[in-house]
Amino acid sequence: MGKDQTNEEIQNELLELQKAYNELQIKEQRYRFLAENARDVIWTMKIDGTITYISPAVEQLRGFTVEEAMNQTIDEIITPASQLMAYDYMVKLNQAFAAGLPLPNFQGEYEYYCKDGSTLWTEVFVYPLHESNTGSLIMVGVTRDITERRLLKEEILTQNTQLAELNATKDKFFGIIAHDLRNPFIGIVGLSELIKDSKQDRAEKTEKYVNLIHQSAKNASKLLENLLDWSKAQTGAIEFAPKEFALENLVGDVIRLVENAAKAKSISIKQEIPDGLNIFADSNMINTVLRNLITNAIKFTNKNGNILITATQLNSEVSISIKDSGVGMSEKAIGNLFKISEKTSTLGTENESGTGLGLMLCKEFVEKHSGKISVESELGKGSSFTFTLPAH
Repeated sequence: MGKDQTNEEIQNELLELQKAYNELQIKEQRYRFLAENARDVIWTMKIDGTITYISPAVEQLRGFTVEEAMNQTIDEIITPASQLMAYDYMVKLNQAFAAGLPLPNFQGEYEYYCKDGSTLWTEVFVYPLHESNTGSLIMVGVTRDITERRLLKEEILTQNTQLAELNATKDKFFGIIAHDLRNPFIGIVGLSELIKDSKQDRAEKTEKYVNLIHQSAKNASKLLENLLDWSKAQTGAIEFAPKEFALENLVGDVIRLVENAAKAKSISIKQEIPDGLNIFADSNMINTVLRNLITNAIKFTNKNGNILITATQLNSEVSISIKDSGVGMSEKAIGNLFKISEKTSTLGTENESGTGLGLMLCKEFVEKHSGKISVESELGKGSSFTFTLPAH
């Protein structure tokens, strides 16, 4: 104030200051009201990480009171991956501030720690301010819960994956129909025409061709059976009726079904199933699993080879293994075994054919029982397929 100011001028100046102060208080109260009633968490922080203000919404978001949250460090607030983003932004902010450049805003997703030990994903907006009265740099931030958005995003990704698998399934199905199912019938038709048109050595040629026709018909029948079971599994049309029964009896039944194929290659099949070992499963499904795995073992085992079927129980789970002395598989082949999009079928040691659907069925049916199927194999040293089932 100048010396020449009158009392009236001084009073007017004081009134203006009081008015400005009142307006400032009203604005502060308004902003505080908005901050303290907003669903998003509003906060201010010094560049060194010290929190100077945080709105009450933090308790609803993270479970901490305002006092608890105010005393936390960045390491206690966000996860390590989010901390790297935060520190990277602070470095850039400091560099811009020191160089007199425009201060960059920030928008990103941070993973926050909650009081109950869980974490949640948030979207964070940061607006840096240069306080002219102190010359310091502060950050004003808004933290918003995006849990629902993240869940929706994950659901969309899951649906995209499922759609890709369905497309692969469709392509596999039509590929089998177009190629694998067509071939046996082409063979049957062609061989029957040779018999019909043959004029010489009819008896000898007929016997040869009839055997080939019989093999083609068996391949076609097996393929149709697997296609039917697989399509039912895909549409949920197979009834799931688990019950408790003796595993040894079921394994014996399956061995009797495939013993002719094993005898044709002089392959020995042995089982080591403990007496009284029961499983709780759908017998039709597990019959299909065992039949496919044992048939595959016969297919890829040379003459005079052997196959061993074993089972062990650990707590409430039974582990069943089919081990052969066959040709084995490469790591790449193992990685593609249970992928519907990959053509995994190969010819057996006696040029036996297949479609690759059998293993897909095994996987479907084992997982239907909340079990797992796996394989260990090495080229030239055989393969061992193992799957688990509930004992009770």
